[in-house]
Amino acid sequence: MTNLDDALQDLSEAVQQRLVVLDEGMRVIAYSIHESEPDRARLSHLLAHSDTRQAPAAGTDGVGTHTASDGTQWVLHPLRDDRHRVGHLLHVRAKGVPSPPEDVLTEGAAQLGVLLSLRTMYAERDAARARGLLTELLGEHSTEIGRASAARALVDEELVGSAGQYCAVVLAVPPGHPGGDWEARRAVDATLDFVSRTSTATVVGGVVEGLGVPVFPRPVVQDRLERVLGAPGLAHVRAGIGGVVDDLLSVATSHEQARRARRAACLDPLTHPRVTEWSGLGIDKLLLALPPGPARPRRPARAGHPAHRVGPPRGRRADARGLPRRGRGRAGERRRPGHPPLDVVLPAHPDPGDDPGRPRRRSSAPRPAHGAAGRPSRRAAQRLSDPGRIPRSTVGS
Repeated sequence: MTNLDDALQDLSEAVQQRLVVLDEGMRVIAYSIHESEPDRARLSHLLAHSDTRQAPAAGTDGVGTHTASDGTQWVLHPLRDDRHRVGHLLHVRAKGVPSPPEDVLTEGAAQLGVLLSLRTMYAERDAARARGLLTELLGEHSTEIGRASAARALVDEELVGSAGQYCAVVLAVPPGHPGGDWEARRAVDATLDFVSRTSTATVVGGVVEGLGVPVFPRPVVQDRLERVLGAPGLAHVRAGIGGVVDDLLSVATSHEQARRARRAACLDPLTHPRVTEWSGLGIDKLLLALPPGPARPRRPARAGHPAHRVGPPRGRRADARGLPRRGRGRAGERRRPGHPPLDVVLPAHPDPGDDPGRPRRRSSAPRPAHGAAGRPSRRAAQRLSDPGRIPRSTVGS
């Protein structure tokens, strides 16, 4: 059976027009040979603005015509399979050039519609197959045997180009941002579409464990990836580019490096650009190798240690439930939420003669009621001399 590209070129020669096939998203799928300079200029314009045009409304099955200011006509024919519209056939007719034979164009468009439907179906099948193999190659729980089998299948089935070097990229929005999987999928699709329109490389991509992952059979250029992410709807996506490895089986190493590079772009956007390369992280490579969260768990306090004490900290009064009172500290200073109480940070009874600027160790012994020489303190002497005296209240002091 004739493939889409050959059928398109045959129809182009029959009607003596340069033809372009667009899918339902107005992306360029195939085009005939464009020989003259004006034809190549129009084709370059179409490729540069692929998928940016407004598609005809659903249910619009007629031929659409747009006339430019110089009289050039852009004619859009619908391409259908047996059930629905699958794309469009575009040809450009300069001012004064007669229209091609309508019956030849209609018959050719019918054949192109069936071929485009088959290509779309095969492309969807290949994309699903590629996503499964990519997950097996890069998944966290994949085995070495599974990784080797997936790498071999990706190359043998021509889902990724055979090359001597590979590079992985990770695309995703920062953690906690809405639409994570959806935006990762859009970023991968935009990247694959850009590569298919501007390069001969065969790149495989998919969403692996919530992150978009394209794998390239060559090094990735940072500036080009930034231009891809400049497309509408991808403003929040951050990217990490891993290092280059020698074979597809080792691309898991590049994938992990790309994950850490993207993490750096999310955690420190003032230091690292939106598209961060692993090779440019410097000393941050060591920091990103640490697991997220606390570096080590808190050890339980030993019996007898101040942190093991039951009840409110020394120097604070308890409420009716036996819990430390909240609000003001001992000195009437208000503490901010989340800050430790002052009597935990400062000693309850400073040792005489110590440097006031040096932290003091809290004494576990009760404070004596007598002075250093064994004499009663001033307050104790007052209580002894006047047993009926009511002590001054400390509430609100």
